[in-house]
Amino acid sequence: MMIRLKIWLAAAGAFIVALFAAYWNGRRDGKANVEVRELNEYIETRKRVDQVDSDDADSSREWLRSRAEWERDL
Repeated sequence: MMIRLKIWLAAAGAFIVALFAAYWNGRRDGKANVEVRELNEYIETRKRVDQVDSDDADSSREWLRSRAEWERDL
């Protein structure tokens, strides 16, 4: 009787460990996907910035300041 109980407890413990491991791997993969997505967004933004033709650095700075103020007001 005691041996059977120990086997059941060991099986339950193994099941709980397996669930925890699956959960942990899912969280880790989710974080990695978020990081990849953010890096891809940065790459796309950088490409758009590099494609912009600007005649004057001062006008570009002024545009960035006005855009920052506009975003702050949202």
